[in-house]
Amino acid sequence: MKNKIGTLLFLIISSCFFCSCESENDKVSKSSVRKAYADWIITNHGQEYTKELERLQNREIHTALKSQITEKATAPAVGIIGGGVAGLYAGLMLQSIGVEFELFEKSTRVGGRLKTWYSEDYDENDSNKKGLYGEIGGMRLPQFSPDMLSVQHLSLALNTVLDRNDLTDQSVHWRKFYYDSPVQRLRYNNMKFPLEVQNAGLNDLNFGVEAGGDIESVWITAVQPKKGAPYLPINKILEKVIGRFLKAIDVSFTDGFNTLMEYDNYSMWGYLTNSFTLGELEEYYQPEMGAKTDHLSYDVVSFLETLNAGTGMFSVSFVEMVLAQYDWNGSKNPYDPEDSSIYMLTVDKGMQRLPEACRTILNLKDGVLPTDGQIAQVQLGMLPNAEGNFGYSPPNLTPDAQAPPSVPKVKSIVPKKGNPSIKKQRVFLNHKVLKVEYDSTLYKGYGGMKVAVEKTSTSGKEMKPIEKNYPFVISTLPMGAYLNGALKTSFFDHLSFSKAKAIRELNYMPSFKAMIRFNHQFWIELGKREHKGLGVSSTDHPIRQIVYPSYGYDSEEGVLQIYTWAQDAERLGALSDEERVNECLKGIQFMYPEINIYDYFDGYYPEKTTKTWFWNEYAGGGAFALFLPGQFKYMYPDLLTPEFNGALNIAGECVSVHHGWIVGAMNSAYNSVMNILKQVGAVDKIKILEETWGKLSAPDIVSN
Repeated sequence: MKNKIGTLLFLIISSCFFCSCESENDKVSKSSVRKAYADWIITNHGQEYTKELERLQNREIHTALKSQITEKATAPAVGIIGGGVAGLYAGLMLQSIGVEFELFEKSTRVGGRLKTWYSEDYDENDSNKKGLYGEIGGMRLPQFSPDMLSVQHLSLALNTVLDRNDLTDQSVHWRKFYYDSPVQRLRYNNMKFPLEVQNAGLNDLNFGVEAGGDIESVWITAVQPKKGAPYLPINKILEKVIGRFLKAIDVSFTDGFNTLMEYDNYSMWGYLTNSFTLGELEEYYQPEMGAKTDHLSYDVVSFLETLNAGTGMFSVSFVEMVLAQYDWNGSKNPYDPEDSSIYMLTVDKGMQRLPEACRTILNLKDGVLPTDGQIAQVQLGMLPNAEGNFGYSPPNLTPDAQAPPSVPKVKSIVPKKGNPSIKKQRVFLNHKVLKVEYDSTLYKGYGGMKVAVEKTSTSGKEMKPIEKNYPFVISTLPMGAYLNGALKTSFFDHLSFSKAKAIRELNYMPSFKAMIRFNHQFWIELGKREHKGLGVSSTDHPIRQIVYPSYGYDSEEGVLQIYTWAQDAERLGALSDEERVNECLKGIQFMYPEINIYDYFDGYYPEKTTKTWFWNEYAGGGAFALFLPGQFKYMYPDLLTPEFNGALNIAGECVSVHHGWIVGAMNSAYNSVMNILKQVGAVDKIKILEETWGKLSAPDIVSN
């Protein structure tokens, strides 16, 4: 058991306090727990959802409408709202099976909450300038997590098409994201000097009463067991809290999972203070802590929240937090149980390259072919090769991101060159959707969606809205963005009560990021990199986390990234841009008291040397969904259910069980496209879709 300070949620930076037991059954459960959760929700609370899907799939479909989907048709059958990952992935799937669509994005870029900031003088060909960027949105991906391999699959399929069209300069390659290092810094509660993580296991970080904090000494006094290393009792709590359920699932997936579901209405804070008892600490319990029937005190839970997440993070669903631990366990090397490392990836030269490659291909007549998708699945171990062997050999990994030697490789398969494609525009930037309305008279009474789109004028000339009709619409906007419709018009009029309620109530997590440029990477000299990665430093200062770059190592200049969630993000987000930068600089200085970091600051020149971003201002409130207790159970099926007689599907990472991950957006898009195909009985199209992109099962991915 590693005795290391870490985080609990899927923003995890260093290893968690605990690890789970390994078993043969565990290999299945870790990769299928999210699917099991989704199935449990639908089985127990999704009767209306299931009934509506069955009704839509069993009704008679007008011949002309069906032919628009099942046969080659020039008129778009699907309108897609939003150019984030969900919208782009939906478009790629439709393109690959020969169903025409149009995608509208109101901004000047695609990617949505995948967004890379590049300094104005960034230059990928200049060794001193190529590291001058940072991730405003999603920034990493677990390399081996079975539930998330489809993101890598997408990039491989894209690269094949780009190569076929002599567009290899747009290819997507993955490099290692260093999220952990033994020398990353910790500094809390006015500690005189920061600590390195490797030395922090037995340190109270100034939380003890003797140091002016509020934690009783029994929790932060080192214990030397008869066997094993010494430990602080407070650092063992989460091992027992979460470990109970992980171990139960390992022993019997069904029984353990059902036990976990008994706490679906608890928040993390509620579970710790109202359910978990001191007696459940078992061998870590001491009488000085209180009676065995007592719950954890407010002060102890506050400590756990401060060191493991962010201010206010423990208000989210307890079950979601337990499931997040399975996500991370699944990202470890599955071929070598002795390898406890968690391997992370990020897109070389910026995550923005992934959605941009999607847009390039969507604007070609021909995109991803079934063979492209199948070869990619073999390279990732999603499918066996011709000899029936599984391995992991994606050809788009940089040298630092290669899998460890214990991971078996598969023989490389080179896709046939094929013929380049002519261009065909399907993605329309600067096009704002003002209104989406169901019209039962369209398509000879079958019904469809009327979409009003406004093109942004580059000349200042007023543009009249464009009226579009589609049999089907897939909307991929974050919930708060539905407030942004036409004057005197709700974005979606006449939604069902349950859908409108879900859109109104679903919890989104605030997030703040800042990029601060320095003319010298002083952190290299003051903290030795481990294989070029330094990881993430943590503090209780308002900045909370410093994310060190996993690139640009040979540059003199570099960019430090500040990353906060929840209330911490809201407080920084409420400031002006310059005030935000100043607070970030204070926080960085707090972490480096031995030098004057202002000597290396490149100065306040927005977009060149600094960039701050508060997602609440740009995503209609919050960066991504993170449900409160019970919201999965009572609202998730409502989000999945198509509206307006099957004509409208809502997608995005909130309509998934993988909140905050790219794969959540992709899975939701897959579900939406599959709903449409099943409605019109497009059996052949479904087969091609599954061959190309893998076989997923609504509402989430099926593991091998």
